[in-house]
Amino acid sequence: MVCEYQINKAFTMKTSMTLFGCGPKLALLCLPYIILSLVIMFKYPAFLDLTFLELPLIQVIGLIWLGIGIIFWIWSAVFFLKNFKPGKLLTSGPFGLCRNPIYSSIIIFIIPSLALIFHSGLILSISLVLYLGFRISIHGETNVLRRIFGEEYEKYEKSVNEIIPFPRHIFR
Repeated sequence: MVCEYQINKAFTMKTSMTLFGCGPKLALLCLPYIILSLVIMFKYPAFLDLTFLELPLIQVIGLIWLGIGIIFWIWSAVFFLKNFKPGKLLTSGPFGLCRNPIYSSIIIFIIPSLALIFHSGLILSISLVLYLGFRISIHGETNVLRRIFGEEYEKYEKSVNEIIPFPRHIFR
């Protein structure tokens, strides 16, 4: 019963932030598709093969994009683990580039780079499904942050992109 309560609490985040945020909900939403995609990819390697991407330059771009994604993920995860404290809104470091840098590194960088490297539309579709799952599951976390931090979070929300790590102020 206690375990069920903790799991439910981790998914709903009604009153406070959890260390995992919307991650467990996102995993439950997307994991079946990811597993199915990987099974299809290994069983039918030519399925959704993007042969027009079979250029060495595209693979090099994919490797560079992957490197950026891994560095951004490590930076984001380490920064989050070192600085996460209940009652403190993270707005600097990778959180100054986008509000969800850990998800961004996976959805924007790592998965699409693998699609380029392996010229796979199926891998690219995983990124799309993760983004859609992210959009569905992030609302609970956003509502909690608005409730906890109020105007401070609303100001942060208006000044920093949700998932694309690019400063908004450059184009103002």
